[in-house]
Amino acid sequence: MATSSAPLLPKPAHPAPSSASLPTTKPRFRRQRATPEQHDRHVDGKWRRDPSGPPRRGGGAKRRLRSLVLRGEIEDALALVDSMSSGGSGNRPPAVPCNILIKRLCSAGRVADAERVFAALGASATVVTYNTMVNGYCRAGRIEDARRLIGEMPFPPDTFTFNPLIRALCVRGRVPDALAVFDDMLHRGCSPSVVTYSILLDATCKASGYRQAMVLLDEMRAKGCEPDIVTYNVLINAMCNEGDVDEALSVLRSLPSRGCKPDAVTYTPKGLLLQAIETLEIMADNGCIPNSTTYNIVVDALLKAGKTQIALELLSGTTNGTSSLTTYNKVISNVAKAGKMEEALDLLRVMVSGGICPDTTTYQSLAYGISREDRTDRAISMLCRVQDMGLSPDTTFYNAVLLGLCENWRTDIAIDCFAHMVFHGCMPDESTYIILLEALAYEGLLGEAEELLGDLSSRGALDKSLIEEERRYS
Repeated sequence: MATSSAPLLPKPAHPAPSSASLPTTKPRFRRQRATPEQHDRHVDGKWRRDPSGPPRRGGGAKRRLRSLVLRGEIEDALALVDSMSSGGSGNRPPAVPCNILIKRLCSAGRVADAERVFAALGASATVVTYNTMVNGYCRAGRIEDARRLIGEMPFPPDTFTFNPLIRALCVRGRVPDALAVFDDMLHRGCSPSVVTYSILLDATCKASGYRQAMVLLDEMRAKGCEPDIVTYNVLINAMCNEGDVDEALSVLRSLPSRGCKPDAVTYTPKGLLLQAIETLEIMADNGCIPNSTTYNIVVDALLKAGKTQIALELLSGTTNGTSSLTTYNKVISNVAKAGKMEEALDLLRVMVSGGICPDTTTYQSLAYGISREDRTDRAISMLCRVQDMGLSPDTTFYNAVLLGLCENWRTDIAIDCFAHMVFHGCMPDESTYIILLEALAYEGLLGEAEELLGDLSSRGALDKSLIEEERRYS
């Protein structure tokens, strides 16, 4: 490239002062006395707005509509849209907040109100507006209205226009109609997305079997649309449901070469779950230890399939470093929610012995299970077992134990447990104090509750509003 000697910027008409000519000290300005007009405008250190100042910008209603929609004030936003539309075409509401409003109304099942907003937009409606309205019609089961609106669109429809209609038809078992819409989509020059094909593949598998769906899969690849893991999960699930586990395994083994990574849903079908467990066992027998990612996928698939006991057995037999904290937390949460706290604590022991320290999520899952225990001795026993493992439970865990004790009218033991909690360095929070205060008041120990409340308020441990509420309660 040739260079030019011309300056990039024109030189100023007068030369810039040199640094030597610049003043070295700050100039001093003389303070001038305010004029009577200026003095009148200044009251108590604050300046009044000059009524002769610049005029306010227009569009106040549009800005207010945006604010109402963003704050989720649907009724006020709807009323404002109605008032703006009644002012004539020159006062149309803006499209962006109206699109959000239409989406929220349709999600709430208020399609008629969404139609009012759509009508108020008039010619200001965008392709996003039409797509949102089509999706709302489809979710409400108004298929013909969705078709009519697509035919009235002043813009070329895109995949976001057709996908809701195709999905709605497939859900209702109208696969031939969905395929007709798909053909119309191609005729209009709209390229289907991987989501479009996945919807049709799922419907075809359920209606005609996975072999018929494979024809559509070949067509999908021929058009340059590469399937993703969701697409393959649909096919694998259909193959397993039809008893062709070998074919499903063949597809599963081909995923890495196709750039797809299996997830928990991939292994959810029964045949693949058994195969995955057998594969893990074979790997272990051959001295090949699976990594934590592999175990996470299989365990998550077992939990999704409701096979919690198998997941528990699989996890209990793993070696150090094989399973991660995330894996243990998933299983502990499922076991605790099922009320099997002994199994949850056994798994916690295995987890700790394997060198994995529990976190807040672990304690929250255990706390959920303990809070549902009716027997106070079991709650205390669980607390002791956790401490015997060398662990320091957090406030959430202690609060669950205290709540269980107080709900079983064992406030005396709860007070001892509270002292034990503080002694071991676990600082209580407001929930801890509220549990104890309400328990004391319920049992008629108002003096003790008042004494505890006074002590806490003097330390600033409770919010003032909570203190007043508890005083009225007690």
